[in-house]
Amino acid sequence: MTGEVPPTLARQRKHTDGPAPESRQLPASLGPWVAALTLWPTVQEHGYRLVSRAFGDGRVPGWTFFTSLVVHAGLVEPDAVADTYAFREAWRPELERELEVLGGADATRATLVDAWTSELDPEVVSEIAQWARRLERWDVLERIWLLLGERTGDLSEDALAVLRDLPVEARRARPILTWASGAADSVLADTPRKEAEGVLQRLLLDSALLHADWSVREDTDEAVSAGTFRMIGERRLPSTRVGQSLDAAWRTKQEIDAFIDVRSRAGDGPGRTPQAIFRAFSARLALFRMDAPSAINEARWATILADWEPVAVIAAGVEALATSISTEEGPAHYSEPPISRIDDDLGVRGLRGQGQVFEILADANEAVRRLDRQELDRCLALVSPETAALAGAWAVRTSLVGWRAALWGDPTTGANELSAEIARLSLIGKEQDEPLGRVVLGRIRVILLTKVGAFAAALQAAESLPEGLKLLSQARVHLWSGQYRQSSRLADAGPFQPGLEMSERYRLTTVRAAAALLDGSSEESIRVDAVREVRRLLGVGSFVHLALLPKAARDALLELCRPEVDGEPNLELLLARLGQLNDAGDGGVRPLHLTEREAVLLPLLATDDSVPEIARKLMVSVNTVRKQVVTLREKFQADTRAELVRRARTYGALG
Repeated sequence: MTGEVPPTLARQRKHTDGPAPESRQLPASLGPWVAALTLWPTVQEHGYRLVSRAFGDGRVPGWTFFTSLVVHAGLVEPDAVADTYAFREAWRPELERELEVLGGADATRATLVDAWTSELDPEVVSEIAQWARRLERWDVLERIWLLLGERTGDLSEDALAVLRDLPVEARRARPILTWASGAADSVLADTPRKEAEGVLQRLLLDSALLHADWSVREDTDEAVSAGTFRMIGERRLPSTRVGQSLDAAWRTKQEIDAFIDVRSRAGDGPGRTPQAIFRAFSARLALFRMDAPSAINEARWATILADWEPVAVIAAGVEALATSISTEEGPAHYSEPPISRIDDDLGVRGLRGQGQVFEILADANEAVRRLDRQELDRCLALVSPETAALAGAWAVRTSLVGWRAALWGDPTTGANELSAEIARLSLIGKEQDEPLGRVVLGRIRVILLTKVGAFAAALQAAESLPEGLKLLSQARVHLWSGQYRQSSRLADAGPFQPGLEMSERYRLTTVRAAAALLDGSSEESIRVDAVREVRRLLGVGSFVHLALLPKAARDALLELCRPEVDGEPNLELLLARLGQLNDAGDGGVRPLHLTEREAVLLPLLATDDSVPEIARKLMVSVNTVRKQVVTLREKFQADTRAELVRRARTYGALG
């Protein structure tokens, strides 16, 4: 651009003070607008462009011409940073006078802020944030946060301090500043604990004190945003009963749904950004409620509405995890290439970071399903227990660590570490009391107890699972404890149990077939069902439910199905991964099979009756009872009758 400018900008000045009047005269091509550049510590191109838009109507000199002009005139000198300049002190008084011509410093800042909102330049956000705070332009601070997409590395420490110290009226008027303020507080924290708690503390305080009146706000966007942050905070508020906080948050979600419907029908619906944020966090709540269909539906709505990248990322993460825990047909990775690090400046304190955590945990869940130990280890290394806790997903990660112990490690150690980790992390969040946490932790607890032979404890743990999910766990425990008929009865009851998930019905098929094979009562119909289920599992690459059968049962099942599934995709992969399990060498707990007579005798041995009295009740000889007792003691590896009874109770063979 040439140096030709409109007359309003080009004013010749004459100065009478100072020893060298000609050196204090601004070049003819410059006007009062040049003084606006003094609001920056140094003169740089992005600030110059903003001044050009604000005061020059696009007809000021180009950057190269301008810098040549002011350097030649002696107004500035090169700064240490390339293509950056500093005004000479001798010119400061004159520039301050010119700033008054523009209306003063604050009026100039206001003009620059307005110009910035018409063309959002991230290179000057630090200065704009500080000016917006000074001018109480909360709308501009909200736009800055949305522009950055939570990338706080683009903000100076001074600008972060502005966001951290936002007054109540700012966070109330623009509820998204609640998140921005907490995030800035977290980034500026001087201890790891304060860093972890910054966002959470701000959410809790504002949820309780600022956003409880969301439903009476006149502005729809403000009301929906305030309601969303109220909903987020309610899940974390203290409660007097299990699940109360989550239920309260869900009620608020339903009230916001109704509010949006009423306002939309009146032609005053919310904008895309506040509604997308609301839908993303609604999906998160639904996931914690173990309502995978609602979580997936809300997440998809959020993705459609999202015009802010962090919302799209958290929506994708929630959808991935909800899909992974509710189906056996998910992909090996929910993002390609797989996420290799949580790459947000805020980490898991931001929406993007939380979305990445959910997606990594979804990939880890798929790794368990496919018996991919290497991939599971990779995912667990990316998400620490504390990171998962900040995202509200420590229960999921803890369960995945339990799966690793159950399949490839030491189940006894795994069971002990599971209990210790639940006790430790429950101080951060009560996820173990929410439906998702209860299910994922309850399932792996049953599996670990089963694999160490604590069958009575495993059955007791299975009772804590929801009605539609406990049947499979109970049938599997009885299979491992040698109670094949009881296992078969439970598996057969599956199709008649209301609310039983279809995936659970499929899995019960393998348990029923395994029990029949070990019991020697296999029929052709069972073989047909078993082949169909094994073929299905091979087709979707889901191996873990075969891995959870006792090795003897698993080997018998695969031998039965082998002629029918040879050549099926994934068969060789399945066999290779089964060979890597911790029971591949036939170690671990062996199923204990009781004959019909032994099953009748065992409860009588738990009474105070003598052997002769038991023989009379069974109408058999004393020698027959004694022989059966010897056999039972061998099966349970017990030296005495008392120890036999105790071990039988442990194995779940006695109530």
